[in-house]
Amino acid sequence: MGSAHTSVPRWPTSDPGLDRTGRSYAILSFGPDARPTAEGWHRQVADLDRPVWAWHGDSADEVLAELAERVEAARVGWRLMLAGPQADVLAARAVATRGGLLDAEITLVVTDDRHRRVWCSHCDTTTLAEVATGDVTGCSGCGRSLLVYHHVSRRNAAYLGFMVDAEEAV
Repeated sequence: MGSAHTSVPRWPTSDPGLDRTGRSYAILSFGPDARPTAEGWHRQVADLDRPVWAWHGDSADEVLAELAERVEAARVGWRLMLAGPQADVLAARAVATRGGLLDAEITLVVTDDRHRRVWCSHCDTTTLAEVATGDVTGCSGCGRSLLVYHHVSRRNAAYLGFMVDAEEAV
């Protein structure tokens, strides 16, 4: 199965610019490559004189609980700006959409797509791996060799993984 039949989004890799319709903003960036984009967004929001919550760290895992709380408290006009590696941006986006944000309220930029969260369909474990779609990686839960399939769950922030040689297993 190739890219003609895939649910893998085309991740923006350059800054689409600030959504100036926001009444307040949250800007999250992950890793050093995302910092310049986030700083640019922050300057633009400051020029608009709108409230902003800005956070920068190494991994989305560090801020997901706080993001969920802020999404729950968000009101009409709240905009979420995300920049960083695909695995982190996808995880933060999943928290936001589970909390009710719409795609139109989220701006994202992916700075690196080498790592993927891969959900094992056999043991329900999610593994972070440096692997391309269509390649094989080991599951950190059950140890099976998983094919990283051309399907990504935006809601669960992970690619589908299933045992590569399932047809041959007895």
